[in-house]
Amino acid sequence: MNLKSSFLFAKRILFPKSGRATIGRKSLAGAVLCVGVSLIPMVVVLAVSNGMIEGITKRLVSLSSSHIQAFSADGDARSLQAAAQKIAALDGISASYPMIESSALAMANSKRCGVTLRALPPEVFEGLASYKELFEAESGDIKKFSVEQKGVLIGKGVAEKLELSVGDKIRVVTVKKGGAGKLSPSARYYKVSAVVSCGYRELDALWLFLPFDEGAKITRGCELSASVMCEIEKPFSPQISVMQKSVKDALGKGFKVYRWDQMNKSQYENFSSTKILLLFIQLLIVLASSVNISSALGMLALERRREIAILKSLGGSSKGVSLSFLITGFACGLGGLLIGMPIGLFLSVNINGLLKAAEKAVNFVARGLCFFANGDIMAYRQIHLLSEEYYLKVIPIDVPFGDLLLIGAAALLLSLAASAVPAIKAGRARPLDTLRDSR
Repeated sequence: MNLKSSFLFAKRILFPKSGRATIGRKSLAGAVLCVGVSLIPMVVVLAVSNGMIEGITKRLVSLSSSHIQAFSADGDARSLQAAAQKIAALDGISASYPMIESSALAMANSKRCGVTLRALPPEVFEGLASYKELFEAESGDIKKFSVEQKGVLIGKGVAEKLELSVGDKIRVVTVKKGGAGKLSPSARYYKVSAVVSCGYRELDALWLFLPFDEGAKITRGCELSASVMCEIEKPFSPQISVMQKSVKDALGKGFKVYRWDQMNKSQYENFSSTKILLLFIQLLIVLASSVNISSALGMLALERRREIAILKSLGGSSKGVSLSFLITGFACGLGGLLIGMPIGLFLSVNINGLLKAAEKAVNFVARGLCFFANGDIMAYRQIHLLSEEYYLKVIPIDVPFGDLLLIGAAALLLSLAASAVPAIKAGRARPLDTLRDSR
């Protein structure tokens, strides 16, 4: 029994001439559907998690730690500006700017909350591609930040906590250390130029931006972190280690220089481990659905036992019969792949629109239930499927075609593995016993 004969028998198993819907054929169709359905969430999880990780990492790298961050020991504003100019002259550095970061208390409308002061040159918001791309004004105009006297930018979270809008006054209280460890508070009033967001609330919820000179003035004597933020052309390449050494050599002993992967190591490892865990769970679901192929092939082998007996009586080999059932199992896995992969990709590409539609439907139902239960629709609170406090405002979709190929290969291998046992049993069937029992 050659390879062609095995393929012909597999074709006969999959597409019999009678067209009669037997239990085995129904089980096989169900197995194909199960494999396809199990692949859909796996593709969606992979695309969404990749997009989430890429989007959050991009914001952490560009806005929080920058590609390379050089911390100053003394925190002097002039030395920071001089260091930024020195770094900007190095080959491979695309941008550098000084930044002072400190904690403060913000008050407005009889409310208060802690904020993270970030003092940096106003031109950064218009000159750097990362800030122009990732920051957006929820209200107001970021450009006014560079020209307005006593103007500040506040994060969306701060604006909500203090009930602030553009043009309102905000009081910022800093605490300075005096002699003998005494603490002296200092308060200044500023005008809100714009309410900004980078799309990731956990990162920018407490940010309050001031012009660099003003920030250096009000944080003098406070506990602060002074650094030079550096951007390079290829932050995700081995070149970053070379640039780290160049920056360190240029600045000398007064600075400690770190790469973005050193500053955000825990977050990045957490994202990667979460993604691997999710994929492992999804792979178990695909494995469970592949078991249906095994039971379906076992049922088909029972239904086709007379044909198998006749085939072996005419010279068909056990290996040839087993190969036919393996080809059938592989075809089932391929069928499930052709069903699940396109649907998963479609859902992944349109996930933001689908989430919005689902959120509207959930809120519509919940609002109706709230009205019938309490009689007061105003008591209803909006339900968010993805809270902006923990997730990105908009999910950036990244379709990893290389990973999808691996998923497809894994699904086909699992289908073959699930087909092995019923295929071997079908090949070992004794034709004389089968023909004698069917008399």
